[in-house]
Amino acid sequence: MLFLVLSSTEMPTLKRLAKTKSFWILLGLVILLCLFYSEAKKDRREVAKLTSGEVELCITCHQEVVPEKVHDKKVVGCSSCHLGNPYTLDLKEAHKNIVKNPGDLRYVNLTCGQPGCHLTEISKVKNSLMATNHGMIKRVVEVFEEKEVLSLYPKLSVSQLYHQEVYHKTKNSLGLDYYRKLCGSCHLWLEKGKLPYFLKEKGGGCTACHSVKEKDETPNSSRKVHPKLVRYPPMENCVRCYNRSGRIGFTYQGLYENEQGGIGDEVWVDGRWLDRVSPDIHFQKGLSCIDCHTKEEVMGDGNFYYSLHEALEIECQTCHGGDGTTKKGRKLKNFYKKGKQAYLESKGSEKRVLIKKPVKACSLSYHKRLTCVSCHAKHMPDCYGCHIKYDPRDTHLDKILAKETKGLWIEHESYRRLALPTLAVEDNQRVVTVTPG
Repeated sequence: MLFLVLSSTEMPTLKRLAKTKSFWILLGLVILLCLFYSEAKKDRREVAKLTSGEVELCITCHQEVVPEKVHDKKVVGCSSCHLGNPYTLDLKEAHKNIVKNPGDLRYVNLTCGQPGCHLTEISKVKNSLMATNHGMIKRVVEVFEEKEVLSLYPKLSVSQLYHQEVYHKTKNSLGLDYYRKLCGSCHLWLEKGKLPYFLKEKGGGCTACHSVKEKDETPNSSRKVHPKLVRYPPMENCVRCYNRSGRIGFTYQGLYENEQGGIGDEVWVDGRWLDRVSPDIHFQKGLSCIDCHTKEEVMGDGNFYYSLHEALEIECQTCHGGDGTTKKGRKLKNFYKKGKQAYLESKGSEKRVLIKKPVKACSLSYHKRLTCVSCHAKHMPDCYGCHIKYDPRDTHLDKILAKETKGLWIEHESYRRLALPTLAVEDNQRVVTVTPG
């Protein structure tokens, strides 16, 4: 048997060695723990605790950037709008009965229109012309002399066109076929994203107006960004629909859709060339569509209207020479008076614009029949020789069915001009501006 005898001078060396070895082992364990914690932290899932004290697990998986403050996710959460089951991490259970777009009018009573939210607004919106499109439908059907359609459905609205029974009873109507294919994407019942190309941005109920796309400004970020909800819709959202027929959305901004014979100053999302011309004075002053048009005009006041003229309540004289009261007796909330001066405040930018009073010529007896725009409108787009051709052999995208169906509509025109407005006389003998076409 071999015995190792250590001298007293060698003992401290071994002790130091043991201590050094323990140190490195301990250091290694600390490093491993740090690495483990770092990885665990990366994998740690977020749980949202709302101000109400409730807990939601939605953002445990959904890591989208939510930039808005109107409906803060820490206040209303996700399920208040999107429904589903926020208390489970099981994909199938969590997404059961979930709603991608809470503003869709098909589900809005369960989302935006639930008690405590926007219940009153929802009932009015569904009866608004933007939701019913009755004025457009009625006019097109009358032009095609199909009175039997309106006899069958006196208050025919676009929501009814989605019903199979209505479709089968009216499928032989050329007027409704024309509407479905050339007009049927500009209403609130359209499911957002259902139509192709640039049309996918249209529709969506409440979100057609009250949502805007946002981008993550973080460098090299690939995170999705939740659409931002806004109280006051930007003009861009309005012009998605108001860019055909009278082209008022273009004219207001100082854009003119030329004859497409050459390159313009700008190109619209659908490929149309636009020329830059002088814009409306209200646009120059920084005012948007909703700064003049009231909530009741746009979102409805609860009444069913047969035409746009019935729904409109704003007039030039509401502000110019008036006290900010519309012809239906509603007071503009963004109209102010300071001394003898009147101002209109932009709802978005909060910029105040001085309102000029009408000159004496406006009150002369022989000017009483003239509407303000009959003199003050600088120019309007006129389309002469406009006509349509129908080819039953070809197909066309039906915006209601979201698929190609038999029957192609082709629009033609002789020429187009940007000129002084054409004047006409209404039934009440008032002189107004009209757009030929």
